[in-house]
Amino acid sequence: MYRFLLFLKKILFVLLFAVIEAAALHYYAGSSSYNQAKLINASNRLAGGVYAGMADVRRYFTLGRENRRLTEEVASLRAQLDAARKREAVQPGLPELPFAADSAEFVYRAARVIKNSLTRSENFITLNRGADDGIEPDMAILTGGAIAGYVLHCNARFSVAMSVLNTKFRTSGRILGTDYFGSVYWDGHSYDEVMFTEVPKYAELQAGDTIVTTDYSAIFPPDMLIGTVVDFELFNGTYYNARLKLFANMGSLNNVVLAGYRHREERRELEERTERN
Repeated sequence: MYRFLLFLKKILFVLLFAVIEAAALHYYAGSSSYNQAKLINASNRLAGGVYAGMADVRRYFTLGRENRRLTEEVASLRAQLDAARKREAVQPGLPELPFAADSAEFVYRAARVIKNSLTRSENFITLNRGADDGIEPDMAILTGGAIAGYVLHCNARFSVAMSVLNTKFRTSGRILGTDYFGSVYWDGHSYDEVMFTEVPKYAELQAGDTIVTTDYSAIFPPDMLIGTVVDFELFNGTYYNARLKLFANMGSLNNVVLAGYRHREERRELEERTERN
């Protein structure tokens, strides 16, 4: 009881202020219709602010679902763009036709990253989609139009992919706006940089040049972003070795798009048969 009285003593002035403030507001509101209207407007603004804040909180907690929906929409739009490019290449000026998935060279799927390593020499990415969702080995992983890796193994529900931050990762890259290309790999030094090597000295490489994927890959769609040239050096007077800053933010992968080349096996079979002969 003594502690309760001490507590009341501590908050006595606060309680007294609250009572007086309430009485003053009541008197102010009842003194005239003008004052009453002003008080109602103020309370409405306060309530509106509270409701707006609550709406922002609700939107924040639904961002994950919205991002997944947008990623699926991006996958569908990429397929439509791929089909449109193929139609234009076959017959320039062809009138726009309804989108047909079978006309696209790549099939696109949406997935979410549920595990992503960065600190090892061989880093991998785990996705929440598998064979039951149409995911297959060698499907490219794209984030914001940039490459992040490619699928190695799948079971029914999950997939494991090789990250670009893996010392075994290899692909080809091309200087945007030119036909000069080179090899792209990770040297294990930085989680946001890769190497771009064996670029012919005639390429006139410059810092800031954009490097994209090539048609040589049976995994990545052409012209996907890889990185920008940070620095470079001429090796033995014959070719350039360059360091690229990745477009993909590998430390914050979340919703991604997977691209699967429809004619991969047909192409590989022909190439392997030719190499054997």
